[in-house]
Amino acid sequence: MDNIINVTEAVKLETVIIDVRSPAEYAGGHIPGAVNIPIFNDDERAEVGTIYRQVSVEDAKNLGLSFVSAKLPNIIEQIRQLSQKERNVIVYCWRGGMRSKSIVSVLEMMGVPAVQLVGGYKAYRQYVLDRLKQFEVKPTIIVLCGSTGTGKTLLLKQLAKRNIPVIDLERLANHRGSVFGQIGLGRSATAQNFDANLLKELDALNKQPYIIVECESKRIGNVYLPECLFSAMQQGKKLLVSASLEIRADRLIAEYIDVYHDNKDAIVGSITSLRRRLGNAKTDKLINEFNAGQIRAVVKTLLVEYYDPMYGYEKVSSTDDYDAAINADNMEQAIEMIIQYLQQLRR
Repeated sequence: MDNIINVTEAVKLETVIIDVRSPAEYAGGHIPGAVNIPIFNDDERAEVGTIYRQVSVEDAKNLGLSFVSAKLPNIIEQIRQLSQKERNVIVYCWRGGMRSKSIVSVLEMMGVPAVQLVGGYKAYRQYVLDRLKQFEVKPTIIVLCGSTGTGKTLLLKQLAKRNIPVIDLERLANHRGSVFGQIGLGRSATAQNFDANLLKELDALNKQPYIIVECESKRIGNVYLPECLFSAMQQGKKLLVSASLEIRADRLIAEYIDVYHDNKDAIVGSITSLRRRLGNAKTDKLINEFNAGQIRAVVKTLLVEYYDPMYGYEKVSSTDDYDAAINADNMEQAIEMIIQYLQQLRR
């Protein structure tokens, strides 16, 4: 049939991709760049599913038709406006079933070229897992290591502006990778979306000589690095980034200042979660200082008595285990030092 396409072919195309699943399904995982134009809202999908399981397939189809009939003109018009002339629209649902098939059929009747993704999102998810399992990371991975607050994420952002290949893993995970990592960011990325977006970036950068990332454990928030990348990070080049305690405190305060006022309970909750590690007296002192607005004192205590002992970078007496040492008290100078290192690496 001419109106179907498989995942391997679909991912090669730059075209409009329409996800007709419910908003909750889309949020749980979708093809990067896909536009969600749902046939059913979350409640309608649940109701149709219940009828399908408990009554009959025919009754479920009839109920679904009653839900979608009034929406159909608007759905088709939205897709028509997104479609590009003489290029097929790709439509998918969960398994390449009735939802995507029915929309493709109507689009075809309305003169909008469209194809259905065979196997739907389920097939795409399996494609991502299979690709990551066998992916060969060809560039040298350069890992920015260093204590909390030294500016590793800031360095990644500034290097990216210089067109240097970087992957910001914490951005993809929507998590800062610490006990305070989710505050002010909303929900962390799902494994499905993290994997898909990471694969997209790895594919885009795999012909580069190197990729710069921040040092991470295998887990970031609720997601996990695939073995292909984690192994490449362990075998890659390691740059030790350092900065003074005062500058580290400045940077952390600046990072959290926008979320401070609206997330006080969450911050107190994160401090409280450290009670077993820090002890009752120290934890209570931190909470009291935080509530009194003594933010700098809290940040410095957390750095010296929680983060630094946990990561151990401040105890490094020799940089022999690292490929370069970068002092990041001055961010611009640190960027230039990294660029010089990269130039030497390519000689």
